Amino acid sequence: MPVLAAILIIPLTYWFGKEFKGELCGITAALLIAVMPGGYLIRSMYGYVDHHIFESFFMLAYSLSLIFSFNRLYSSEGGTEFKIAILGGGITGLMLGLGMINAPTMVIAEGITTCFIILAGYQLIKLTKPLLPFTILIGISSCIGAIITLLLFTPDKTGEIPFIFDPISLASVLMIPPLFGVFLLAIQIIIEKTHLSHQKTFPAFFLSILSLIFMGFLLIISYAPRMLNGVYDFFYSTPTNFAIAEYHPLNFDVAFFNYHIMLFLLIPGLLLLLITGIRKQKSDTVYLLLWTGIVGFLTITNIRFEILFAVPLTLTSAYFFDWLFYFTNQRYDICNEESCQNSTITKINWKERPIALIALILLIGTFGLSLSVSVMVATADYNYQPYIASEDWIEGLLWMKNETPDPGVDYYQAYNADTFRYPDSAYGVLSWWDYGHWITTIAHRMTVTNPFQANLDMTAQFFMSRSEEPADSITSENSIKYIITDADMLFDTMQMMMRVYSPDATPGQYMGLLSVNDTTGKPITVIGYRQPFYESMVTRLHVFDGSSVHGEQKIQEQEGTPIPDNDMLVIFPGGPDPEISKSIIRPLKDIEALHHYRLIWESNTSLSSTDEHDIRKVKIFERVPGAIIQGEGTIELPIITNRGREFTYRQQSINGTFILPYSTNQTAWPVHATGPYRIMETGEEIEVSEEMIQK
Repeated sequence: MPVLAAILIIPLTYWFGKEFKGELCGITAALLIAVMPGGYLIRSMYGYVDHHIFESFFMLAYSLSLIFSFNRLYSSEGGTEFKIAILGGGITGLMLGLGMINAPTMVIAEGITTCFIILAGYQLIKLTKPLLPFTILIGISSCIGAIITLLLFTPDKTGEIPFIFDPISLASVLMIPPLFGVFLLAIQIIIEKTHLSHQKTFPAFFLSILSLIFMGFLLIISYAPRMLNGVYDFFYSTPTNFAIAEYHPLNFDVAFFNYHIMLFLLIPGLLLLLITGIRKQKSDTVYLLLWTGIVGFLTITNIRFEILFAVPLTLTSAYFFDWLFYFTNQRYDICNEESCQNSTITKINWKERPIALIALILLIGTFGLSLSVSVMVATADYNYQPYIASEDWIEGLLWMKNETPDPGVDYYQAYNADTFRYPDSAYGVLSWWDYGHWITTIAHRMTVTNPFQANLDMTAQFFMSRSEEPADSITSENSIKYIITDADMLFDTMQMMMRVYSPDATPGQYMGLLSVNDTTGKPITVIGYRQPFYESMVTRLHVFDGSSVHGEQKIQEQEGTPIPDNDMLVIFPGGPDPEISKSIIRPLKDIEALHHYRLIWESNTSLSSTDEHDIRKVKIFERVPGAIIQGEGTIELPIITNRGREFTYRQQSINGTFILPYSTNQTAWPVHATGPYRIMETGEEIEVSEEMIQK
């Protein structure tokens, strides 16, 4: 679906470019959007399981329908304006409503439309053109969009609904543009009736009406603060509030990598749009100016809006490129208070330009397209892996779909949220939110959290917990049967987990940077690990497979060189305190075994170069009650995985008791024991059946 949506965006971009500038502009914009790298590419590639590309699609479709209808309104003859307003309003409203039920970011389009109504309305009043058809167009569009939002937008009913996810609130926001349209229409009627100058009358009436609207808004005591808080959270969410990297501000390095030459075309393109919109009274260029400027500003403050910025960026760049390359004779009206007169400015046709200039412009275009293609390939090769389900994930989730018990909730059936009750066979699958949609889509299993961020705190509490007891309370109380870990959760993802787990948690509490010598004696910097890293549930599962580990290696740390924007230091051996280890599998202190979690599947990809560090990419664990066995000392069990990797599960007794997660026979899983349990101190061998494990 993301690929198909991106393909459809290409002809729509061409149509929009052709509509307001010409065929060359449309072709250039279509070429640019077809090879647009960055966040837009990531969310439109095959394997990306999310809805974000449709944010770009519906905003473009809405904008195209609005501008196409607007242009036809004021170029039609013979009283067809109202037919165009009704039909155009219906199509525009349909795009608005579908965009709203896809993502609330569609309200940005209504904010742009509100600004457009004010500026275009002033131009129409100045040119003495009727505002009524335009008001009807906007009114029908907003009403249809609001109705679709009220009927089909489905918020999460499990908790308090935030403003930006409340259908009633969203529908009321959609009615702001027609409200301004009606007020501007009233101003036009007053000006026509009183024969006053629009230059003095319009600002006075507009400011008066705007003040009344603002005062009325403030009088709605319960609504105003809620709306303002919702707008603030919507546009200024930070990575510390949400475990999402895309809530960071856009930095110049990322912008230049993604957009390169288009950044240099953007600023003159915006200036050209501004000049054209004012001098030639072209409202469609005003709309593109607002679209690019507003979404561009939002992208700078919050990189998640990059997905919405791609289309207007390519259109603005194509607009300026067209201006550079192809001039035609243009006629436009110069208007003042007394009259309007035609004026013709003769500009040079591109065929009459020097060959060197044409070659330079073509070189700029070719260079820009080449950079886009090269960056697109680089993004797909190096930056895209965390966003798509790799072969390891796909294989594991298909295995889960076919081999794990049916939870009793049909993947294809629709359920009523008010009457639904989970069957006794239902269970959840726990992983980090990045992988939630993959689990749902491929494995057809209910995931505890996903990109919609439900249960995010609970998930972080489980994976970052340094004790099995509170983590196990989470899984048992919430009917969580399987846990899936990924090697990425040990590094970059763990930093996001920390932020959700505790506002006081920092990377330096879990890791450090060590200065060591390589084989040639040259000093290099490597990652070192502190004890909290080893004690976290995600490490105990993914690195140690739930087995106990004896602490044996440490390096004493002394102060070193600070790392910018980080609390970690480059540290050197020899200091008195604290301690750090340079091996991911050798903790500083003993790590206890997990009693209720067993490995049942692992992927083929190994991230290690030696057998000692044979850590697989993806692992699936099962939560079991465990068999209670009396005994003293250390018990061990030889295990072989579905990939032929061998390891030994070890556990120390607590108060003369073992709680064992693996059976020695009758298991249905490809990860299985190759012998009985054996107590190391006495040599006693113990057989444990699957029935004993599941009691």
